[in-house]
Amino acid sequence: MIAAMLEDWEKLVVKEMDRPVLHEGEALIKVLYAGVCGSDIAVYSGKHPTATVPVVVGHEIIGTIEDIHSDKPVGFHIGDRVTVDPLISCGTCEACKKGFYHVCRNLKLLGIHENGGYAQYTKASVDKLVKVSDRLPDPVAALSEPFAVGFHVVSRSGLKLGDTALIVGAGPIGMVIAIAAKAAGAFRVVISEINERRLALAKSLGFETIDSGKTDALAAVNEMTGESGFDVVFEVSGSRAGILLTTDACKIRGTIVPLNLSGAPVEFMLGKVSFKEMRVIGTRVYPYMDFVGGVKLLERMAEVYDLNKLITDILPLHEAQRAIDSMKSGTNVSKILLKCND
Repeated sequence: MIAAMLEDWEKLVVKEMDRPVLHEGEALIKVLYAGVCGSDIAVYSGKHPTATVPVVVGHEIIGTIEDIHSDKPVGFHIGDRVTVDPLISCGTCEACKKGFYHVCRNLKLLGIHENGGYAQYTKASVDKLVKVSDRLPDPVAALSEPFAVGFHVVSRSGLKLGDTALIVGAGPIGMVIAIAAKAAGAFRVVISEINERRLALAKSLGFETIDSGKTDALAAVNEMTGESGFDVVFEVSGSRAGILLTTDACKIRGTIVPLNLSGAPVEFMLGKVSFKEMRVIGTRVYPYMDFVGGVKLLERMAEVYDLNKLITDILPLHEAQRAIDSMKSGTNVSKILLKCND
């Protein structure tokens, strides 16, 4: 098969390699599309704190089951179209023993620690597969993993029916969180973004926006909310300006949800959190049932929004480097997919 192997940091090689060998309880997946994620760039650049090389990158996977190796019945068949929960937990640490497998002390992921989806074929444990509705076209179905992130983020935030939400950053995950927040019952969802093409995308999906490249974002927030702020502020940009905006844009006793997992340290006035009795909620990937919930959310939202708009680039597998470069430079508007098989 052909795969994009990260042989060393910043050394991605598209090469021929053997198909994965299945062990008990595993399925061979013929990859249709693999999504390119911001965390893939951290892995590529050697900035991910636990990633290992060599590794086939990619944890956003949609494909069909080519083979199953199991001595007991499983709920899948050859040819089923599935997405893959890419988390691999140790099962023995304190978090795992409490059922929080997604924040396992020794958490690993396909595409970061073990070979993932930038390939014609990959393998996964059968109990990590989720069927995807036939109503979804293959490229839209490839958004399953980002929607799982959005589902879990909004669930963690505690956002309630009638709340208001501000999303700082309109990249792919920011857009998915906006959609998830609206689906969860948010009365008003506003997106702040500096990139004009991403602003245009957000507007085309019906969201209010703040052009933070041309206007003072906090002044816009105050005008929109009568200086009271938003119930929930999701910080998705990872920028210094975005992080510092959160405490001022959040309502008294509101909630801030930071999503950036890397980047340079930012001086943060923690006293503002105390003064307004705000909550700061951490969130990381998703438990399995939130992954399933994300797939169901995607299926429902595909009937409400034209989710094809979130997919702004589809490249063949052999152009994986071009996809990485586009993400690194920020020239992509939203989600980039690699087409891994014809």
